[in-house]
Amino acid sequence: MKLSEKIEMKKQAKIKAEKAKKVKLAAKGAAVGAAVGVTAGAVGGVLFAPKSGKETREDIKNASAQAAAAVADKATDAKIKTEDLIGAQKEKLNASKEKVKEYLASRKSSDSDEECCCDSDSAEECCCGEGCCDSDLSEENVEEV
Repeated sequence: MKLSEKIEMKKQAKIKAEKAKKVKLAAKGAAVGAAVGVTAGAVGGVLFAPKSGKETREDIKNASAQAAAAVADKATDAKIKTEDLIGAQKEKLNASKEKVKEYLASRKSSDSDEECCCDSDSAEECCCGEGCCDSDLSEENVEEV
C-alpha cells in the first residue's frame, strides 16, 4: 500500500468520525428538546386544566410538600445507615488495635526471656540477622495507627 493511499484512508476515517460525532450531538439535542417539550406540555396541562386556579395551586403545593417530605425521609435514612457503618468500622479498627497490642505484648514478654546475641539494641546494628534486636514494632508505633 502506498503512502498516499494510507493518508487518504486516514482522512476518510477522520471525516467519518466527525460525521458520527455530529449525528450523536444532533440526537442529544433532539432528546433534550423532547424532554423540554414534554415538561412544558405537562406544566401547561396542569395550569390550563378545568380546575380553578386555586385548586391547581393547592394540588401543586401538596405535591411539592409530599416530595419534600419523601426527600427528607430518604436523607434521614441515609444518615442513619452511614452512622451505623462508621460505628461498625470504628469497632473493627479498635479490635484490630487491641490484637496488635496483645501481639506486641506477648512478643515483648517472649523477647525478654531470650537474650540478644548482639551487643546492640537497634536493628540497624544487629549482626545476626535473626531480628532479635528489631525494635521497629513498638507500642508507640501502633498508637499512631
